[in-house]
Amino acid sequence: MPGFVVMMLVLMCAAIQGCVMPTINNPFPEDPLTGGSEAATSRLLDIPLPSGMERYLSHGYQTYGAHGGHEGLETLRGRVDPAVAARNIHASLTAQGWRLRLSLRKGDRSVHIYERDNAMALLNFRRQTVMTILEIWVGGRLPDGAMPDFAEGRDGRPTPDGGSALTPVPGTVEQWGGSSAPPAGSSSGGLLERNL
Repeated sequence: MPGFVVMMLVLMCAAIQGCVMPTINNPFPEDPLTGGSEAATSRLLDIPLPSGMERYLSHGYQTYGAHGGHEGLETLRGRVDPAVAARNIHASLTAQGWRLRLSLRKGDRSVHIYERDNAMALLNFRRQTVMTILEIWVGGRLPDGAMPDFAEGRDGRPTPDGGSALTPVPGTVEQWGGSSAPPAGSSSGGLLERNL
């Protein structure tokens, strides 16, 4: 009986040895923040970033805003202390004429809002176990009394005109139900709507 157990262990070790692969793959290939590229300066704010930060293009976007500058979201992650990073970025922004308008901190998160001319910038720091995530939002300052626009385009981003890509252009006619082209003088039986 003990010989049988030893024989089985030897056979199992041989079988396992034959199944071992020479390389080990990443056990977390679906990590949402993988594939970052080294980032020395912010593309939206044109300021130096703390060393060790990586930019994740798949989690941001950039366009030109109505205020004449860059607009969008920049997502960065790195092994930096959020307080030190916030101080360094604050020094760079104030040197470019940005004014701090709001600074809030709760636990492992902090938010800083800056203003310059007709532009606003929001910096959102989130500390993780080892890394810090920095989101930089930049956009044009809204006029007093403006309403928030929650419309999104087909890709989830705001459309250039501020409306929704799914919203018809004013003056168009939409029709649901019935025939698409009713004969003259007859009713299609569907719903006809004209956008103003």
